[in-house]
Amino acid sequence: MNMVRYSIDDLPPLTKKQQDSLKHLAALSDDDIDLSDIPEVSDWSDAVRGGISNQAFSAEACLVRPSIVAKFKDKAKQTGGNYQDMINDALEEYLLDH
Repeated sequence: MNMVRYSIDDLPPLTKKQQDSLKHLAALSDDDIDLSDIPEVSDWSDAVRGGISNQAFSAEACLVRPSIVAKFKDKAKQTGGNYQDMINDALEEYLLDH
């Protein structure tokens, strides 16, 4: 399988068929849209508010040892924080001090 990646600023234009499909969906009432292939979510107990960051991420990958990630994940579970944010904060703090 080939992977295709686009940045939000670099999306290809919609085809005529896609535009027509969106117009058709926009004209339907909520009751007329078939959602049978999408199960309704009724349990939001594990939902996280603000889980999507609006900061741009670079394409550069950073490899962190699994043991380090596990420690940050454990700490995040204890505090209710986000382990990725905690790693970034720790790195920024270290760079400010050194």
